[in-house]
Amino acid sequence: MTAVLSEVVYKAGARKVWFRLMPIIAFAYILNYLDRTNIALAKTHLMADLGISAAAFGLGAGVFFIAYCLLELPSNLMLHRFGARRWLSRIVVTWGLVSTLTMFVQNEWSFYAMRFLLGVAEAGFYPGLLFYITLWFAGRDRAVAVGFLLIAPQLATIFGSPLGGWIMTLDGTLGLAGWQWLLLIEGLPTILFGIYMWFNLPDGPRDAKFLNEDEKNAIIASTTVAGTADAGHHSTWTAVKSVFSSGILLSIAGIYFVTQLCVYGITFFMPSIVESFGVKNPVMIGASPASPPSVQSSASCSTHDCSASTAARSRSSRSPWPEPPLATLVASFAAPTLSVTSLAVMQFFVTGTAPVMWALAMSRINGVQAAAGLAMINSIGLLGGFFGPNIFGIADSITGNPASAIILLTVACVIALGIVALLRFLLARHAREAEALKTPFADLQV
Repeated sequence: MTAVLSEVVYKAGARKVWFRLMPIIAFAYILNYLDRTNIALAKTHLMADLGISAAAFGLGAGVFFIAYCLLELPSNLMLHRFGARRWLSRIVVTWGLVSTLTMFVQNEWSFYAMRFLLGVAEAGFYPGLLFYITLWFAGRDRAVAVGFLLIAPQLATIFGSPLGGWIMTLDGTLGLAGWQWLLLIEGLPTILFGIYMWFNLPDGPRDAKFLNEDEKNAIIASTTVAGTADAGHHSTWTAVKSVFSSGILLSIAGIYFVTQLCVYGITFFMPSIVESFGVKNPVMIGASPASPPSVQSSASCSTHDCSASTAARSRSSRSPWPEPPLATLVASFAAPTLSVTSLAVMQFFVTGTAPVMWALAMSRINGVQAAAGLAMINSIGLLGGFFGPNIFGIADSITGNPASAIILLTVACVIALGIVALLRFLLARHAREAEALKTPFADLQV
């Protein structure tokens, strides 16, 4: 009877979290994606105004991820130490400042510097949001929360790309170029929202004023049952070593690397690809890339149930296997035709892997180990964000066709299938070990 009552109270508290906190972190992620990728709309104008070549643009777009990846793990550990309100708000305000100041770049070197600083400012934001979700939702609900969060980048592109295209039409107003207006108008609201987060984002359930005491206790109990015990016997250094020695987590990171290579390689050059079709109107160029992300958002939604079931099965002796999205990762690249429709199909399958992968990872790590593990996966994965734009930039410079690098991404996806096979083997082996020892998955080393 007590367990039933506790579950009712937890669900009541979780509903409040959904309505009070999830919109805040989702909107912050929308701003994050806009400020990270809006430079794609400015590519042609940067080349004309500052003499930045396609290869230099690709390097500038990718160098962001070098800084991001280098500092992501330390950033997430700092969040675990100082609390979400301080650290996430700091991240949002500083990246908003850097994004806005990028409007003053003069050449390719200042462009590189500002993109690097943007990576420094943003480091740890996404894995920080994932870790924050683990504080508020029981394991069975985390996959759905992550799937909801992953819709944010697609919404940012669906609505942000046409908006960015319209802002670019302000070119020449008050002596500013269109790309400068773009960075200014999209950067300043981010700073203001970071300040808003400082006053409205609690560190955890204990600090949430919108929850009563029973709801706070129920949420804390539900989120710690599955595994904050590890926090008691894992030092920070031990946690870091354990996640870097996990074959399962490293395999997930490898798959994530390929998906991000594909996503960001296309994201930064999508406007150029559309222009290569003969489209010249800035608003149309901004609106055209919204088609693939609209399908991506459907992919995130369609994997909610898959993610939830994967998370549930990962605690049993059965081997969880996210076959539908992962097995079709390569299929979307099998016929790399130069059309927005084919790119939309590709984005559907690539995006569909993410909720499943994060559900697998989050079911195996908790506490400080979760802070380290989620940051490690994202760091390795987002290196694909560095190589993707560079592959496109180099191929574009050599061939003069921004769509020429798609065949290279096809090869990368074929390699990813090999990593998928390795992941399936490791999951099956852990399932056999758990069954032989009659031990829950959560008690095994990741």
